[in-house]
Amino acid sequence: MEKQTTIASSCFFLLYIATFTVAEVLEAHPHLHHQHNSHSSVKLFVFGNSYVDTGNIKKSVSPSWKEPYEITFPRKPAGQFSNGRVLTDYIGLFPFFLRKPILFYLFLFGGTGVFDTLVSGPNLTTQIDFFEQLLQQKVYAKNDVVKSSIALVLVAGNDYAAHFGRPGNDTKDLAMFTKFIIIKQLTVDLKRIHDLGVQKIAVTTIEPLGCLPSITSSLSYQNCNEFANMASMYHNQILLQKLEELNKETKNSAFIDLELYNAFMSAVKPPKHHQGNTTFQINTLKPCCVGVSNEYSCGTLDQTGAKKYII
Repeated sequence: MEKQTTIASSCFFLLYIATFTVAEVLEAHPHLHHQHNSHSSVKLFVFGNSYVDTGNIKKSVSPSWKEPYEITFPRKPAGQFSNGRVLTDYIGLFPFFLRKPILFYLFLFGGTGVFDTLVSGPNLTTQIDFFEQLLQQKVYAKNDVVKSSIALVLVAGNDYAAHFGRPGNDTKDLAMFTKFIIIKQLTVDLKRIHDLGVQKIAVTTIEPLGCLPSITSSLSYQNCNEFANMASMYHNQILLQKLEELNKETKNSAFIDLELYNAFMSAVKPPKHHQGNTTFQINTLKPCCVGVSNEYSCGTLDQTGAKKYII
């Protein structure tokens, strides 16, 4: 669910919470540390969408290479769908959690999903194809880099956006879409990553879709859409069941779930802040950047170079 008019609202503290979630889960599996000597790094293969995309998406297809994206960090546009760091940036800031440096291998692209979405880009299956091609070309040594590595998979939000954005799709077939299409294919993809040699795979639950600005706009940015959030919770429930099944099949607890839903919810309603005698609260349901009308998005300029967005 990553429309360019709303993704700039990615919150720093939200990603900060998610980073601790990633680090704590990986730290909980000490056998990963025994696979490295004290001077080696943790290899992290990342597959997914804009929440982890550090600039893979092409300049020609995305306004994320234009201001005001990343005006906080690194203070100039670099292709990330945020006004600052994304999840992978934050993971890179905290190597001390694993007591080792982290070496990233990124196959992700903003706007993509398990299947093709409304954004042109390689879906999860194609991203894994890229990974497999590099293995076949022996860019990575399977017995060294891959088997002592971790994969992070963050997808699916855009699949729901694409589903509801196509004519004829409605809410009545959502349960079947989740269980027999999204989760079924995601399970195939996760097994494939494991079969390619990655021994530990972290999979995120999806965010509360009903709290994204593209949804809350119809509620004047005052409330989350409860039905959309229920869809997220159902997706996460089925995902956790499948991960448990996969762990029974592999018999080595290869698949780890990263609970992002509650991390997002804790950021959606942050505590009130006090400044002098005034109490104020940030509205995290509202985008920090939006087009001046529906035909424009954050970062859009007209032919004269004038900004067609509001911060």
